Amino acid sequence: MLDFTQTNPKMTAAWRDHIAHGDIVSFRFPLAEVGAEDRPKARPCLVLDIQQIGDRRYALLAYGTSSRRPSNVGYEVHARKRAEYLSAGLNEPTKFVGRRRVLVPLTHRGFVICTAIGTPVLGSLDGAPLKRLNAVRGRIHAERDIAAERRRDRRSLSTSPPHSAVRGTDFSAEHCSPEQRTIGAEVQG
Repeated sequence: MLDFTQTNPKMTAAWRDHIAHGDIVSFRFPLAEVGAEDRPKARPCLVLDIQQIGDRRYALLAYGTSSRRPSNVGYEVHARKRAEYLSAGLNEPTKFVGRRRVLVPLTHRGFVICTAIGTPVLGSLDGAPLKRLNAVRGRIHAERDIAAERRRDRRSLSTSPPHSAVRGTDFSAEHCSPEQRTIGAEVQG
C-alpha cells in the first residue's frame, strides 16, 4: 500500500492562493496605542473575508486578543473551548473583534510568515466559532450594502432637480415666460 499524506495548501508557501474566511493568520495588527517608533506585535487575526480588487487579493482581518477587557467588543467571534482554540492553531482562548478590522493586500508586510513552513496561517475556525463567524460576516455585508445604497440615494437626490411640494397635496406647475407673469400680475391687480 502507498502512504498518502495530504498537505493543506494553506499551510504552505502557496497560502495566498488558498486562504479563505475562517482562517487564523499571524499579523502585525496596527494599534492606536502603539507609538510611531514601536512596531505592532504579531497577533492572531481572523480572516473575515477575501476580496479581489483589481488584480490584487485582499484580506479583511479582525483583531484577535486573549484580553477580556470590555473595550474589545463588537462583532466578536470566540474560540473559548480547548478543542476550538487548539484546532484553530491557538494556544489559549481567543476573542476576535470584528469591529476592529483592517483590509490589507495579501502581500502586506504585516503578515508574519513562519520560516519553517512559509505561511502566516495558524489554523482555521470550526464548529460553533465558524457558525458565529458566518453570522458576523452576514451582518457586516448587510451593513456595507445598506451604506452603499444610502450613498447611491444621496447621489441621486443631489443630481435630481429640486422639488418644492406640499405633502399630501396634488398640484401641477405651469411654466410661463416673464412677460406672461407680468401680464398675469396686471390682470390680478
